[in-house]
Amino acid sequence: MNIKEIIRLPDSRKVVKIELREVVRDVGGKPHVFIRVRLSGWHFPERALEPFLVIGNAVSRFVLIENEGTTADAYFDVRLTEAKRVSFGYGNIVSWDFDVKVDPAGIDRLDRARLPKQVVDLGEE
Repeated sequence: MNIKEIIRLPDSRKVVKIELREVVRDVGGKPHVFIRVRLSGWHFPERALEPFLVIGNAVSRFVLIENEGTTADAYFDVRLTEAKRVSFGYGNIVSWDFDVKVDPAGIDRLDRARLPKQVVDLGEE
């Protein structure tokens, strides 16, 4: 075989989309603010090991895989830093790196004045 015979298939990781927003979820009977990072455009299979997402030095608190593996919602209880790549994996092993931009300034924020007084905010607890 020579170089002219090589076929390069498109890298489907390039179609992965990311959406970031603050949300409130109940944890242990108390409302908590999280940054939800939704990844779509890839298949995220359910596995026995716990899924995780890494952005910079932040590791998600938990990840929910939805819609038969078409989306993964990662929840962070710390503020995120700017990044050009996120890493998704199971247990403690990274399975995929996705080149998607994370811009903390672009996160849809909640209005703190409208949140209940007992809410646990980012970085608290």
